[in-house]
Amino acid sequence: MRLHHITWKNIKTHPAKVALLVTGLAVGVAVIVGLYTVSKAMHMDLQDKIDEYGANMVITPKSESLPLTYAGVTVGGLQYGSQLLTEKDLEKIRTIKNSANVKVVSPKLLGIVEVNGSKMMLAGVRFKDELELKKWWEIKQGVRPADDREILLGGKAARRLGAGAGDSLNISGEKFRVAGVLGQLGTEEDQLIFIGIKQAQTILERPGEVSFVEVSAWCKDCPIDDIVEQIKWKLPGAKVAAVRQAAETRDAVIGQFNLFSLILSVTMGVVAALIVFTNTLSAVRERRREIGVFRAVGYRQSHIALIVLLESAIVGLVAGVSGYLAGFLAAGYIAPVATGMDVGVVFDPIVAAIAVGSVVVLSLLASLYPAIVAARLDPSEALNSMI
Repeated sequence: MRLHHITWKNIKTHPAKVALLVTGLAVGVAVIVGLYTVSKAMHMDLQDKIDEYGANMVITPKSESLPLTYAGVTVGGLQYGSQLLTEKDLEKIRTIKNSANVKVVSPKLLGIVEVNGSKMMLAGVRFKDELELKKWWEIKQGVRPADDREILLGGKAARRLGAGAGDSLNISGEKFRVAGVLGQLGTEEDQLIFIGIKQAQTILERPGEVSFVEVSAWCKDCPIDDIVEQIKWKLPGAKVAAVRQAAETRDAVIGQFNLFSLILSVTMGVVAALIVFTNTLSAVRERRREIGVFRAVGYRQSHIALIVLLESAIVGLVAGVSGYLAGFLAAGYIAPVATGMDVGVVFDPIVAAIAVGSVVVLSLLASLYPAIVAARLDPSEALNSMI
């Protein structure tokens, strides 16, 4: 009789015990795989949000300020030594060492203008860059501006002017058509009129000038601090600040979840190993007579050990596959609910192979001592126990 035939016979003879052992291992695997899959999905979601939403850096003109006080009362402040940012400076950003990480460079020019007799804040932008940077913008009315004579209105600005998509506005003596109206954002952008930056520079009589620049970088593990320093070196007359508070806060939460997942996974792994160890050792003791017969008819110690280890490997393989599938499927349903994030899980064959292989190796290691005990069992003692 071949060794694997004996192994299959043993499994068929004790289906309840084998099923209980497989279930215990599979539950442990499912928990570990589920935690890993959820944490990985959360991390990927964070990186995607960093890449997709908002600016990673803000560039403003460098200036000095001096507070003005009189008799202990602050009456204002004085800025001096202000330097200008120009569109030519934007070209330098694309020449830094890590320029491949730079995704969007979106300049703005701000100023006060008269619109239909009212004083309003004007924001000159490059619509293509601005709309790519501000993916949360939603045009409630109308469409994106199609040419230089079309503008966008913030929600509050549109209500104040009583204007909507398709209307014309007189901005400092020039007519522009409202292409669309943005939905309420809850920020100062609701009060702005967005116009092409070239038109803003002409209206405000500030040719080539830029008030500030927002820069978005491809930041999946990109060196954001290095990029900031490189831009500072290229633009000595500007202040460059990284916008990272929200991302760091969320990353800290994910880090805590990962630590919790690691501790729980290690604990589950130890428990699973103990389950395999105790079950296998108990099975060896119960089958002393059978092992004695095998030894008496000529089976070597290595054959006995291989029978025990092969049975553990099969149990580990079945538990690994079923546990991985259960954990992966559960993570797809649990992740959005447990994290409150719109995260999706992605099947990774490498992770699946590692998970299943790890369970098989864990089962073999936990069964190594029981296999040695079985192999060293004295055949005469085992046979005498049958009398």
